[in-house]
Amino acid sequence: MGCCRVGFIVRIDIFGINDPLIYAGEKLVNKYAWSTPDERLLPVFQQFAPIIELGCGANAYWSRWMNKEGNVDVVALDMSLNDGGLINATTNNKSEKNETKSDDDKTTGGLVIKQGSPTTLSEDEEIRNSDRTLFLCYPDEEDNQMPENSNKDEEEELQAPLSMAASCLEHYSGEYVIHVGELYGDTLSLEQAPFGRSSSSEFQQRLAGEYHCILKLKLNNNWLHVRDTLSVWKRTETCCMTFEKEDGEEEDDSDDDMYFKNIPPEEALPVDVAAPCCTHLLNPPCTNSADKKENSSIEDEKIDSTKGKKNKNKKKAKHDEVAGNAW
Repeated sequence: MGCCRVGFIVRIDIFGINDPLIYAGEKLVNKYAWSTPDERLLPVFQQFAPIIELGCGANAYWSRWMNKEGNVDVVALDMSLNDGGLINATTNNKSEKNETKSDDDKTTGGLVIKQGSPTTLSEDEEIRNSDRTLFLCYPDEEDNQMPENSNKDEEEELQAPLSMAASCLEHYSGEYVIHVGELYGDTLSLEQAPFGRSSSSEFQQRLAGEYHCILKLKLNNNWLHVRDTLSVWKRTETCCMTFEKEDGEEEDDSDDDMYFKNIPPEEALPVDVAAPCCTHLLNPPCTNSADKKENSSIEDEKIDSTKGKKNKNKKKAKHDEVAGNAW
């Protein structure tokens, strides 16, 4: 493998061998969820409510949480309400799962939990016309990895069914998608790299192609060795550019039109990012007089309404944190 090996002491620190959570992960996932929320995330769901969650699992943990803590209007769907999302579902697991639920019916104030699949997004008229934000938490866990000895050829891959998450995008016609889990480049696992453990590559490619990310937050309650985030994606408008044929060129309509994303500056994530060890490179020191003049302090002139005088307040040039300005 083309990677550096770490020593024994470092491995103990990385893998948390002395952390009791490492041995309780499966039990906690079955009792709660593949990923757990924190209070920072609640305003996100309130902002983009109403919500429809696909693959809520037997516990419907996230939907119950956002409804109870934030009074969020949410419809939670899963193809299997008895053991959806459970690891190696057994009778014992099911009994543990039932203990976490309240005695209320599955339809309460602002919360509906019922059986459903990705096709429900397009076939259920009430849901289709409700303009709900699609919420997916670990939609493709255990389904997004190819078997180690898989010999599938390209034709077989094309005929393979869509993953659950990709199928949701196929049937969803709304504007926003909220994803919880690992995304491209986030995972620490070499076996699950680069797309992570949460959602399939086909889903992530389509998500990035048809939507643009407007928010990404690290979860404070990540499980060990997992780098889950909550991200919000907005459906992207497209712009078509048509290029005229030059004299002598053959007519080929397929080459005339090119489509581009239209992402407003206020909806674009910052381009310049740096790890803590490289933050000093975001605003490198000026190397010559020309650079000094170009990057000199910004002067804001403010007129004193009472005295009619202008005051110049010098401010240090700040790093471009408003996405889009760099363009």
